[in-house]
Amino acid sequence: MFKCVPCAVEGCRRYALEDMYTCLQHAENSDEVLQSLIASLSDSHRHRDVVMTDVRLKDIDFSNVHLTTCDFARCVFENVDFSQSKIQACFFDFCLFENCNFDGSDARHSVVAGSKIMGSSFTDTLLIHTNFMGIDARDCDFSSSDLYYSNFCSSHLVNVQFVDCNLKNADFRYTDRQNVSFKYSNFEEASFS
Repeated sequence: MFKCVPCAVEGCRRYALEDMYTCLQHAENSDEVLQSLIASLSDSHRHRDVVMTDVRLKDIDFSNVHLTTCDFARCVFENVDFSQSKIQACFFDFCLFENCNFDGSDARHSVVAGSKIMGSSFTDTLLIHTNFMGIDARDCDFSSSDLYYSNFCSSHLVNVQFVDCNLKNADFRYTDRQNVSFKYSNFEEASFS
């Protein structure tokens, strides 16, 4: 699991970046450091225990990326392509995802709780045992995905498609749903009350 090394700057409550003593906000040449991290993550190698929190990423191609036990809490992802990625046991809590693509990804056992997800696609994705508690999702498509044991409790879902999904043991209790479709999905095997 990633190391929770605090930033060396007095009073900062963020974690230090991988192989550094400070967080990105306190790094010298933070733009260069961020570009180096993005280039490193954009390859098809396996990346483990990466800590990159409180970062804004826009128009990045992370397709086919392999991430395991990484922390991306409180990040902003805008027009980021995660298609065909393998994301295992990663933390994306309290993030903003806008117009992102996760199509065909294998994203298991991860945490997306408290995040806002707008205009993003998760079609044909394995999202097994993933924590989506308290998300605010608008104009999103999860169609043809496997959501086995995933948790959407206390979420706000508007214009979200769950067409032809595996919802076995998925939890939708206490959700606010407006214009949400579960067409062709096994919604009777999910929890709604």
